Amino acid sequence: MPDSGDLPSCSFCGKSKKQAEVLIGVPQVYICDRCVSRAHAVIAEPGRTASTPIATLQHVSDAAGAGQCSFCGKRRHQVAAMGAAGGTRICNECLELCDEIVSEVPPVRSR
Repeated sequence: MPDSGDLPSCSFCGKSKKQAEVLIGVPQVYICDRCVSRAHAVIAEPGRTASTPIATLQHVSDAAGAGQCSFCGKRRHQVAAMGAAGGTRICNECLELCDEIVSEVPPVRSR
C-alpha cells in the first residue's frame, strides 16, 4: 500500500480517502468504489485483468491454497469467486457488501 501519510488508501489502486468517492475498509485493508467495480469485472470473467496505478487486479483460481479474502478471511474454496491485486484479495461476498455500502452513500454534489 502506498504511503499517504495518515490517510487510508485503496489497497488496489492507491487512491487516498480524499481522492476516492467512497473508501471501504477493515484495519489495514481498503477498497475504493472504482476498484469495487474493477473487482466485479475481473471475478465475473476469469482471465480478465484490470490495471491500476499500483497493481493488476486478477481472478483468483479455484486451486487449493490460493489464499484468503483480506476483508473477511474466508479461503478461496469457501466462496464463489475472488479477485486479487498484489497480496490483497477480496471475495464476491465482500464485494456484495461493498455494493450495498456504495449504494447508500449520497452522491457528491458539485458546488
